[in-house]
Amino acid sequence: MLKYLENFLRAMRPAFSRQATFVWFVVIVVGFLLRTDTLGVSSIVRALSLPSPAYPCLLHFFHSTAWTVEGLMGLWWMWLADRKVAYPVGDRLVLVGDHTKTPKDGRKMPAVTTLHQDSETSGKPSFFRGHHWGCIALVVQAGDRFFATPLWASIQEGLAKLAVDQDAKQPKTTRIVQMAQQAAHAMGRRAYLVLDAYFAVGTVFQAADGWRCGDEPLVHILTRAKKNVVAYRPAPTPKKRKRGRRKKYGQRLKLMTLFDSQAKAHAFQTAEAVAYRQPEPFRYLVLDLLWKPTKGMLRFILVDSARGRMILISSDLELDPIAAVELYGRRVTIETMFDTLKNTLGGMAYHFWSHYLRPASRRPRKKARHQVCSSNLPQTRNTLAAIEKFVNVQLLVLGMLQLIAKAHPAQVRRKAHCWLRTVSSCTPSEFVTRTALANIIRNNLYGFAKDWITQLIRRTQKHPRNKGIHNKAA
Repeated sequence: MLKYLENFLRAMRPAFSRQATFVWFVVIVVGFLLRTDTLGVSSIVRALSLPSPAYPCLLHFFHSTAWTVEGLMGLWWMWLADRKVAYPVGDRLVLVGDHTKTPKDGRKMPAVTTLHQDSETSGKPSFFRGHHWGCIALVVQAGDRFFATPLWASIQEGLAKLAVDQDAKQPKTTRIVQMAQQAAHAMGRRAYLVLDAYFAVGTVFQAADGWRCGDEPLVHILTRAKKNVVAYRPAPTPKKRKRGRRKKYGQRLKLMTLFDSQAKAHAFQTAEAVAYRQPEPFRYLVLDLLWKPTKGMLRFILVDSARGRMILISSDLELDPIAAVELYGRRVTIETMFDTLKNTLGGMAYHFWSHYLRPASRRPRKKARHQVCSSNLPQTRNTLAAIEKFVNVQLLVLGMLQLIAKAHPAQVRRKAHCWLRTVSSCTPSEFVTRTALANIIRNNLYGFAKDWITQLIRRTQKHPRNKGIHNKAA
């Protein structure tokens, strides 16, 4: 397990232009594994017993210009492609994408905006201030378990006011597709991108069709349709040619009404698919119809099961309906990934703020023009980049824990020394894997181990200003 982690850390070395920055990267990754609280960067100092001057160095690491999120995650994508850990469907990878929101009350935090709470929990407010994150992940099978191995996360709202990039004004739905296309292109494989009903809009399918690999799109979209979806049959060919443009759309269909009308006509077929870890019977109807938001042909799959009725939309006109149902069942893995990131690793417990940013109101007026006033806009953008770096390093830690659980399940259970009331899978969870790896690293630090990771941590535990050892990280 420790050798696996060491190989991964060494593979990330080209992402850093300075050796000192890479050393602090190793320290931070180990600190995220060993810390017992989730109180930001200071928890790393407590977990590794670092001297107090190390705290500014940790902050300098996230603000450093010696590395970027794109460069680091690009190496992570190539690492996953070389290990061939992905769960394929045919010759395509399976990617899942979604948004998550985290509350932030900092008045000088960049990109903090007013968000609407989509959760049905009554204990949460309808509106709050925070960050809106978009994330994509790779579906990985480990024994009888499926993981959503994170690939990339970025802030989706509040970027236009800072003029971070040219794509800041694009819709959040389209940005997720672009992230998936970049990851699939870097990994050298075509992919399916599985999304929920929020992404069932025409711009998503149009964006996916814009980046093609040969005759097919690089990324095919599979999403659940809204209940009011309407599609059209192709217009029949007229017997006699008339003047003007030929009619394109034929019969108009309200797809939700077909569950009752087509059931009486016995048009549905019966099959069985593995959804949520167990095989379940369901009835389905496949229709290739025209959809006006895309002005093209899409595959609509009407599914009627014990869990209810739903309609799936796919840009792949050759996608098997049973495979489509199983693919959409894998989408829930990204929800589990968000829960692990927030509650187990504390990946959203950051507090980076910009001294140059004017304090924002916690209760801004509705439809009011709020101008972001920063006396040093490049430094404010650097603070925003530090936030994304903090979260993406946490994603690397989470992904590495999943790969170790997949590669060494028996050793993880043997080294964890933790009691579980109910063992739900033969593959250990990220929590158990983190406990096992932390036990190994902690024993090495307390003992006389001479491995590479232990030596780097011991050198950093000394006063960082003595003899000029890694006194800077930026």
